[in-house]
Amino acid sequence: MPKRKKEKMTDEQLLSIIEREVEQSNSYSSELSEQRRKAMEYYNSEPFGNEIDGRSSVISSDVMDTIEWTMPMLMRIFGSGDEIGKFEPQDEKDVKMAEQATDYCNYVFFRQNDGFKLLYDVMKDALLSKTG
Repeated sequence: MPKRKKEKMTDEQLLSIIEREVEQSNSYSSELSEQRRKAMEYYNSEPFGNEIDGRSSVISSDVMDTIEWTMPMLMRIFGSGDEIGKFEPQDEKDVKMAEQATDYCNYVFFRQNDGFKLLYDVMKDALLSKTG
């Protein structure tokens, strides 16, 4: 199959592509923002706004219960060790460097940045806000 000759893109074509991508990104961001807002309302067990006087006003806390029930398991898996990660040497001469890189990254993550709390926040945000 013969190769097609690549045509040079004009500035107008490039601008059109960029504008379309930005528009799609903004649209998705708005959709995601609405989903995140609703998730927070469910998590906080806020009323739906369609309540009827004289009827039950019980609001389920299933979203919060599920997230809070899941968090300890996730933290046990990802946050219970002494290392956030480990560098593996490629050969004998890399052993010292790999150990040093591992120690440094773990120090920065756990000591300089309160890694356990960061990890907790990231996990909870992922469950609640569709991040990740």
